[in-house]
Amino acid sequence: MLKKIAICFVLGLAGCVSYDSYYKLPEDYQSARQAETRRFEAKNEEEILSASAAVLQDLGFTIEESETNLGLITATKDRKTANTAEKITITLLSLASNSNEKPVYDVRQRIYVTLVSTKSKTNPGYNVRIKFGRMIWNNLNESRVEELESNKIYSEFFDKLSQSLFLIANDL
Repeated sequence: MLKKIAICFVLGLAGCVSYDSYYKLPEDYQSARQAETRRFEAKNEEEILSASAAVLQDLGFTIEESETNLGLITATKDRKTANTAEKITITLLSLASNSNEKPVYDVRQRIYVTLVSTKSKTNPGYNVRIKFGRMIWNNLNESRVEELESNKIYSEFFDKLSQSLFLIANDL
């Protein structure tokens, strides 16, 4: 009986929690979306997706999924993160501070890409939106997830995609 009362109490408290900010978009949402999206003119969406997949592969990504009917591509790339100098520096700092804790440094990462293509409703062509993120593991095998928000990454990808579509359009 006491268990049932405790469960009802917990559920009652959960029902009283306010989720006003849960659905609120971040302040920089609009600028981030603009950096992640470009419009391209092409004969069809398949041409856009094919060129996008080729650019991602040229950048060292492995295509995990590609669904032409949905205009979706997902890809990943594994990379080491720690260099020897970083490991030595962190270890020496840990020893100098007389800490009994093991030094922590990043050792590897997996970069994730999601690309979505949709037909533009206002202009001819297709809108391509790409999102980069990564999961990073440290030497204790703990992980964290980060979004890659550098405008440079997005502009470099879109420059290469534009060049690829130009070559395709001109049969080069």
